[in-house]
Amino acid sequence: MREYTNLQWPETPFGAEQRPFGRQWDMLTACTLEWTTETDGGMLPVASSFVYLRVRKHGTAQAVSEDTLSIGFRAIVIDDPAHVRDLLTVTERELSGARRLGVILAGHALSRDLTRMTALSATPLRGAIEVEAAWTRRDVKQRGAAVMVDTAVEAAETGVRLDMPIDPVPEGMPDCPACAADVARRALTRCLAVGLTAAVHTQRYTWEETFRVGALIERAGWDVLNTGADTAACPSHDTGVPLRDPVALAPPTAGGRR
Repeated sequence: MREYTNLQWPETPFGAEQRPFGRQWDMLTACTLEWTTETDGGMLPVASSFVYLRVRKHGTAQAVSEDTLSIGFRAIVIDDPAHVRDLLTVTERELSGARRLGVILAGHALSRDLTRMTALSATPLRGAIEVEAAWTRRDVKQRGAAVMVDTAVEAAETGVRLDMPIDPVPEGMPDCPACAADVARRALTRCLAVGLTAAVHTQRYTWEETFRVGALIERAGWDVLNTGADTAACPSHDTGVPLRDPVALAPPTAGGRR
């Protein structure tokens, strides 16, 4: 299991002195999971990502850009199905903290991810079960808990200007450290897009032109996402796309796009 983060204290991102930012801020947390399709049709998680955005509790929307916005992030990527349990454990812990200590928790069809998580676990994931129950009732304000925003439902028509879609696509199980870093980069980019969409929907952020989500991830994570690993022996880098990625293996559609 590989971790990619810019947090000095990734286990406690909401602690008073251990936040990803140097001051007391209210936090919007975005969470996404990436999945691969097994040969038997089953789904296994490959990565989970969390992006932390500081937001104002009151007042006008904050003007941001990819050049000025500071973010905290954490991505967990596995390269072996034997590590699924570890991935689920970390994801559950992060979700529970975001719900209890953040002001906004954002996801994209997160209920579907949570249902898959609980079905895969041999032991009850009580934190995930609690978050899923709250997610289905997110229209009811819960005291002492984060507001929940689904960017696939109530925030789907927000109309944010991003340089990428936020719907998930199947990932492949990475073959090497460089592949794992690529998965983390894609996962974090989508997670940030979800967080930005939720921030606009809740009137916390605004920006001009189109927000280049990938550019911000590259700026924030250049030192942890660029591994410098040797890819010569990795078959996935012969074409630049993981061979086990279902998207890469699918036939092209009209116009030559997959």
